[in-house]
Amino acid sequence: MNHNINSGYGAALAKALHGMVPVTGKLRIVGDSGTANLDMIKEMFVPDPDGQVRFFSTLNAAKSACTANAGDVILVAPGHAEAVTATSIDIDVAGITIVCMGNKENQAVFTFGAAASTIKIDAANVRWIGGNFRANFLDVASAFTLATAPGFSVEKASFEDNSSILNFLSCLTTSAVDNEADDFSFVDNSIYGLNTTPLAVVSILAATLRPIVSRNYASLAATSGGEFITLAAKVVLGARFQDNIHNIVGATGTTTGIFLTGSGTSKGIVSGNLVSSLDTTTELITTAGTGLVFFENYYTGTADKSGKLFPAVDA
Repeated sequence: MNHNINSGYGAALAKALHGMVPVTGKLRIVGDSGTANLDMIKEMFVPDPDGQVRFFSTLNAAKSACTANAGDVILVAPGHAEAVTATSIDIDVAGITIVCMGNKENQAVFTFGAAASTIKIDAANVRWIGGNFRANFLDVASAFTLATAPGFSVEKASFEDNSSILNFLSCLTTSAVDNEADDFSFVDNSIYGLNTTPLAVVSILAATLRPIVSRNYASLAATSGGEFITLAAKVVLGARFQDNIHNIVGATGTTTGIFLTGSGTSKGIVSGNLVSSLDTTTELITTAGTGLVFFENYYTGTADKSGKLFPAVDA
């Protein structure tokens, strides 16, 4: 039985795929030999009348077929798998949306097999939804590296170390150039880290406007490092770091921020975060002097106890 987008089941399925996310441009599909119903998808998404291919075996190839700022969408089929190198995925087309279809482990898997393996974002207003990101090498520097990428968003993704020595150092790292990552969002993601000395989940390396890090869950084996966010000495303005859960092994007497490190004259809100580690002495969920304001954050270093408010309530 042949399927096409003009009639019958093929038309119904095509409409359903288009309905997954608003599309004002063209829809591209990515799948490989691990994709269920691969032949059917290929039959449906044949080249356009103008000769443009719509089905691709790699994400980078699909990206290259997109038009900047036209609302193009790339759907990555369930079961798809890609090996990520330092250059294999470079998202340099502005305004595209990438959606990994499926649920949990059925979503596409991107495996990082070298320390320099990374997905580079080098265009504005790119949105990435879903996907499983797996570290398969010692100290993979960062799953996502933002170059000139204002407005980038990664949502509902899963980041996982394959072992204690096959690990990510960070999940997202910004450019070191001021304002190249303005308005980035890291939202609704889960992180499962097995290494004992990673860097921060989100590393902000330059002055940044309006960063959002919200509603994420991290379970980390780190006994050193492993903050959720590091600002170093960089200034963020309009920041929203809210409603994250940060469950880290940690160590007694930690002298740096367990959830957030930074210094300077930043402006923004840190609220509703739940943090736990082994530390029951200093119990610093953030370093002093960040300039940020805090509301209803809780910390505990003791199992089977409810967390306590941190920092102290303003008198």
